[in-house]
Amino acid sequence: MSSPNGKSIYGDAEARRRRTLDAAAELLDEGGYTALTIRSVAARAGTSTGLIYQYFTDKQDIFATLLNESQLESARFVAALPRDRGVAALVAAVIPESARQWARIGRLAAVWRDLDAREGRDSTGARRTARESVGRLRVTAEQYNAELLRAITEAAQAEGRPLREDPAMLPFVLSGLMGVADTLVNNWAAHLDPADLVEFTADAITRGISR
Repeated sequence: MSSPNGKSIYGDAEARRRRTLDAAAELLDEGGYTALTIRSVAARAGTSTGLIYQYFTDKQDIFATLLNESQLESARFVAALPRDRGVAALVAAVIPESARQWARIGRLAAVWRDLDAREGRDSTGARRTARESVGRLRVTAEQYNAELLRAITEAAQAEGRPLREDPAMLPFVLSGLMGVADTLVNNWAAHLDPADLVEFTADAITRGISR
């Protein structure tokens, strides 16, 4: 039995969906993708597998949904950053957010690529519908990339910095962000102050894309 506002005798539907995603994120943090099963998510969320299947097709659907959320969160974060402090300051502000997202989900990028590849080989309309969240991954990734490029371009304009006009510029920035995020998350440079590493990386990226 349910009511028009989305609530039922079992509670609020959106709250249950959110609890499911939060439980899945915790399992990913603790044990990686192999720890993510419908049964384990249900146990962590305090619900049943049947209820989870009302919102998600399978564990790939849950994972893809978390990735989409992560990318949209990052896009909103970048969109809100000030542009008047220059490119290096903007990149330095993006690095901690990149590290936060990398620690949460980004390290499972290989799973993401696998999902995308399998989706591309799928020729049945029904399966594509079931994998709607997987199909959105490319869209949300492009949204984040476009937001980051816009922010960098506007920050460069604000300080009068000419940028290199090269299609490799954005992939170069993204690679730099991913590399330093991985270093920060795994503490690969324990002998360095993280703030110094962030500053150095931001300056290096800025010089690399300037002309």
